[in-house]
Amino acid sequence: MINTVEIVSLSSGIIGEQFANHELKIGVKRLESMGLHVKFSKNALKGVEYIKNHPEDRASDLLDAYADPDVDMILCAIGGDDTYRLLPYLFENDELKKVVNDKIFLGFSDTTMNHFMLQKLGIKTFYGQSFLADICELENEMLPYSKRYNPSS
Repeated sequence: MINTVEIVSLSSGIIGEQFANHELKIGVKRLESMGLHVKFSKNALKGVEYIKNHPEDRASDLLDAYADPDVDMILCAIGGDDTYRLLPYLFENDELKKVVNDKIFLGFSDTTMNHFMLQKLGIKTFYGQSFLADICELENEMLPYSKRYNPSS
């Protein structure tokens, strides 16, 4: 059963920008209405410039989410264009290999690189929705369709 979803910003930090606050509130409310506990990784809400300039912190967020036994699912905030910069922080000393497990990992676009990273370690992932584009910005008519696939519903 999925109880806790952690939102990570592995590519773009747009969810940390002031202009996205209203969408964040919509997304959190929607996930909570499905009975889920929502948390954000330590650096996810620090904004575009911070996320862009700190791939080591993005990598740390992914490692922490996998290491946290209370997190059932990792949901990417949105895609972007440089998640490849996480590679040294995840693979140089087998950091990702040491913490990775069969947790649900979901995202798309630039997140494809993360899917490849995880697949290299034998982890199955789900290529699909992101928090911002699909949870926060979907019209209400799409929510019953999405909710139907929530195993805890």
